[in-house]
Amino acid sequence: MKAIGEARPASPRRHRWRSGLAAAAAAVMAAGALVAVQAAPAAAATVDTNAWYVLVNRNSGKALDLYAAATNDGARISQWTRNNGTNQQWQFVDSGGGYYRLKSRHSGKVLDVHNWSTADGGAIVQWSDFNSTNQQFRLADSDGGHVRLISRHSGKVVEVQGASTADGGNIVQYADWNGANQQWQLVRADGGSNPPPTGGSGCGKAPTLSSGTHTISSNGKSRSFILRVPTNYNNNNPYRLIFAFHWRGGTMQEISNGGTSGTAWSYYGQQEQSNNSAILVAPQGLGNGWGNAGGEDVTFVDDMIRRIESDLCVNPRQRFALGFSWGGGMSYALACARADVFRAVAVIAGAQISGCSGGRQPIAYFGLHGISDNVLSISQGRSLRDTFVRNNGCAAQSPPEPGSGSRTHITTAYSGCRAGYPVQWAAFDNGHMPGPVDGTYAESGITTWTKGEIWRFFAQFS
Repeated sequence: MKAIGEARPASPRRHRWRSGLAAAAAAVMAAGALVAVQAAPAAAATVDTNAWYVLVNRNSGKALDLYAAATNDGARISQWTRNNGTNQQWQFVDSGGGYYRLKSRHSGKVLDVHNWSTADGGAIVQWSDFNSTNQQFRLADSDGGHVRLISRHSGKVVEVQGASTADGGNIVQYADWNGANQQWQLVRADGGSNPPPTGGSGCGKAPTLSSGTHTISSNGKSRSFILRVPTNYNNNNPYRLIFAFHWRGGTMQEISNGGTSGTAWSYYGQQEQSNNSAILVAPQGLGNGWGNAGGEDVTFVDDMIRRIESDLCVNPRQRFALGFSWGGGMSYALACARADVFRAVAVIAGAQISGCSGGRQPIAYFGLHGISDNVLSISQGRSLRDTFVRNNGCAAQSPPEPGSGSRTHITTAYSGCRAGYPVQWAAFDNGHMPGPVDGTYAESGITTWTKGEIWRFFAQFS
């Protein structure tokens, strides 16, 4: 990690990263779009398939309701003041692969995307259970223990149309923007307890995973990662989970030990900044990069999450990813494909070189880029940022950037973003490197400024 610890742009090691990354970026971008892969299942709402649930809408406070207690195929689904009647009780019937049918206790029929619609506003009705894909939904986490119901057929989510708060408001499908009218709280009708929203399945277990190198099989390949578990780990305390992705030609060892910059830069400084409040992961890319062919690196992340969270106590609402250069491109790919899995990402001098499968949902986003980057230009970094300016509903603007030769940096927090989905942009006067060298905080700048800003961005999410 020699280049990170130096301010001299002529470093031979950095030059090798630049040329290698430029070639790799061209090769990966030429490979074309990636195929979509299945997201990891929601952790905040692990359902009991033997229980009956009332689904309460976050926006209106009303319950998912079989209108007029109808029993016929095609009967509409609405919202209504909660009364816990059997026409407001639903059972999750397992369809496999993380998908469920929602069966009405009153009629025995299931939620159905009417006529196999893929359109925004397509009606949600009840229908006889054929276990077809337009009757299958998966759970995606939102904050506060709420979930979204995502159709296997259309990829759209179940929402209260027009954010209505009235009794009888229609239930339809719509593109997922994580709106409050798309979020539901699962309340057991029998008064039983739901799994705690702040801890995954590994909480309360005696851990078998420990700090060090681990190998798993993913997509038929042997893949490795280095794990750092906090000292004095408490299996009843849900921890943040932070993935740190290396650059082109880098290694998981350099991420873990900080390279020649030392432990102050381990996991891009997040080991130091988290101060034993996070579980840290340094994955190893194939060929020391993140080509993500066919989505295989996203699948690798899914598999690591399942392995880690089945053993260690993780807060499923506090998963984060960051990386520099091609590692930034991989973090962006996760923001696109796994916005319902990760809470926030930080992309340092990145570009779209690991693909963007999806890219329509909001996620908290922090982009950092040098104005003189001649490997991955700042215009590429701005393009990544603007994806989430749009997705997060932020007010469009042209944030100020420092002038060449100023040796300064400017950080801008976008205004108007949806609650809980900020966008932050930091431009600095330098080239392809992981941070400015402007003397911030009385240091040469690279480690102190970057690691502190990223940690503060991540730490705001509870």
